Amino acid sequence: MSRLVQNRVMAHKDLRTLSKYQLILARDQFRKNPPPHIKGSHQGMLEGDFALCISLYHGYELLMQMGLRSLFFYIQGIMDGSREMSRAKNELQRTPTFMDLYHEMETMFLKPPEGPDEPFIYSHPKLERLEEVVLQHFNMWAQSSADKNDGVSTRVMIFSSFRESVQEIATMLNRHAPLIRVMTFMGQASAGKGVKGFTQKEQLEVVHRFRQGGFNTLVSTCVGEEGLDIGEVDLIVCFDAQKNPIRLVQRMGRTGRKRRGRIVVILTEGREERTYNQSQSNKRSVYKSITSNKNGFRMYPNSPRMLPEGLNPQLHKMHITCGQFDHREGSRRSVRGRRSHSEGRASLIHPQNLIQQDRPTSDGFLSRTEYSLWESTMKLKEHETHPTLKPSTFMSFPNDSTPQ
Repeated sequence: MSRLVQNRVMAHKDLRTLSKYQLILARDQFRKNPPPHIKGSHQGMLEGDFALCISLYHGYELLMQMGLRSLFFYIQGIMDGSREMSRAKNELQRTPTFMDLYHEMETMFLKPPEGPDEPFIYSHPKLERLEEVVLQHFNMWAQSSADKNDGVSTRVMIFSSFRESVQEIATMLNRHAPLIRVMTFMGQASAGKGVKGFTQKEQLEVVHRFRQGGFNTLVSTCVGEEGLDIGEVDLIVCFDAQKNPIRLVQRMGRTGRKRRGRIVVILTEGREERTYNQSQSNKRSVYKSITSNKNGFRMYPNSPRMLPEGLNPQLHKMHITCGQFDHREGSRRSVRGRRSHSEGRASLIHPQNLIQQDRPTSDGFLSRTEYSLWESTMKLKEHETHPTLKPSTFMSFPNDSTPQ
């Protein structure tokens, strides 16, 4: 920051009030209108300083919102080269104070565990609060189920924006098995040597096992906010604040569907709390815009017709019988393709039958084998109603034109 301020590409800011948005805004302004005294390699050096500041600010956010362990895993990715940030690595290695902090975190988080009774290191006070909320929920539910003797199980879903935090939460809660049975859920992308993403098959397996009750707690990144059929969830815990109110509403929509649900948002005092309050203010503004009569939404009255004049489609109701899909056939990518278990016979238009014809050449007609199959399975009988096609003309020609 001092180099950026000295070169007059960044206004002097108190680091305690600096935001990532201000850094990105200043970098964009520097790219569009660089000062005339900065040229060539000097410009590239300042561009690297901007990138380093933004990277370090991300680490600062991890420290404040997620804890020391998440910060360490992020910095470790820089130091071992998996994040491919050589400029940041060289800069940090030249800072003795920072390296002392890094070695202290290495001693704290990389030492081998002494045994199962070793106490868990809470790298952020929010983790202790989260553990308390989840344990309280399961203990109260177990007591309530024992009193009612209904045997209904409960499930909990925890959201965190960063994969390192998801892993840390799962490790912390796994110490309370079998009362708490934890699974993690995250996106498919993988970055460097960090936490690997899930394949689509792994994602589907996690959702299936959580829905069936094999695990009662799911710790997820933002990919679990929508589009998943996970069944009823009784407790939602948001481990961080979201600026976008829609994302928060999507998280909350996971509970309270069939029975009463509960939502807990755990925040750090200060910036994260202000972010949450701003999100709630934005949500209230959206609700007010929807429900207000003065500034309500108005439907456009004169929507243009999508179909040309003269075409008036009519509803035709028909029943379709679909066979059961065998996913194992699709996964093997067999040339046999997908089969219909309800019919139990091959299709005339299946590629397999086009290949296995009983003559070497194809003139567009059915072979004897294909014709006999068509005649026995698809040809209409004499007593069956044959379709009657109405006379038609090309829409691009007048009605009195010569038929084509």
